[in-house]
Amino acid sequence: MKYTLKYLCLFLIVFLPLTALAEPTDTVIFQYPGNDYSELWITNLENTANARLIYKHTETIWEIAAQKDGTLIAYVAHDGARPLVEDVYLFDRKQPDVKARNLTQKRFDSVWYIDISEAGDVIFTNETVDGAPLPKVGIYLIPNSEIEKPVPKATLLVSEDDIFGISRAVWAPGGKIIAFDRGTRPSEIWTLDIETQNISKISDFGKYPTFSPDGKKLAFVGETPKAIYVASLEDPDDIETIAIGEHKWGSHLKWTPDGQYIVYNTDTGYFAAPVNGDPHVRLSEDFNHLVWRKFGSRAWDWASPKGYPVEPANRLTTLWGKLKTDTIK
Repeated sequence: MKYTLKYLCLFLIVFLPLTALAEPTDTVIFQYPGNDYSELWITNLENTANARLIYKHTETIWEIAAQKDGTLIAYVAHDGARPLVEDVYLFDRKQPDVKARNLTQKRFDSVWYIDISEAGDVIFTNETVDGAPLPKVGIYLIPNSEIEKPVPKATLLVSEDDIFGISRAVWAPGGKIIAFDRGTRPSEIWTLDIETQNISKISDFGKYPTFSPDGKKLAFVGETPKAIYVASLEDPDDIETIAIGEHKWGSHLKWTPDGQYIVYNTDTGYFAAPVNGDPHVRLSEDFNHLVWRKFGSRAWDWASPKGYPVEPANRLTTLWGKLKTDTIK
């Protein structure tokens, strides 16, 4: 009998693929797709039935960025008095009963995208509304040292003449480098070193950049052909291509915290592309019901899996019951 077990184990080691990946099971913060899209929820992909509300804003939330291994959540939300204007807010999971802090206070017409570093530094991109001349369009930085001040200072890092020239800007691990897409015909991928102000072009094409967890690679979407491209920052000429099949579009990439997948949204929901070349995995139906809507929600991010004693853990709920009673847009 022992020899049979021995040979069975050897067979499994030799013939089964060693690169098979488990599906992503990380913790996420997301905008719950209820009637007003104003709630922040948290869940684990492995058990979405335990999703719970952690904060409710007064208006629609459009973008979310969670601090890695921290408790801060930056998000973009509408100003109820000015429907075309969004502000940047900062919420602390350790203080669930404290109102989120408004960092921009109506100083920008429209905020396009946000991200937050491990140190709590916030970057965002903006656009103008109705041809307003100020403030300039580009990438702005609100350092962590400013967030407690009555009017946090926002410093322009990169200016862009095209009002739709920069859509997404993201932090690299360590909070020293920013990657962003700029231009529209076609868009390009660039990086900026915050300390040296050195700016470098990574690719002549691409949108929606996202750094690998080790900071050594940068993934982005390309149009011709439609695919995910992965560039080595040590050798920008070393670019791998990951096809995304017959989907009408793929966008808003997010590298999983373990570095094994790149998650992207399409016209039919969310998929995870293994970086080792294995077939793509459609994320669970529960996850897609939670964060996906007709055009694919961008309002979610990986969150620190750490639990905090003051979090409202007693707000557990069965999502399917709530989903059946909500009007999902």
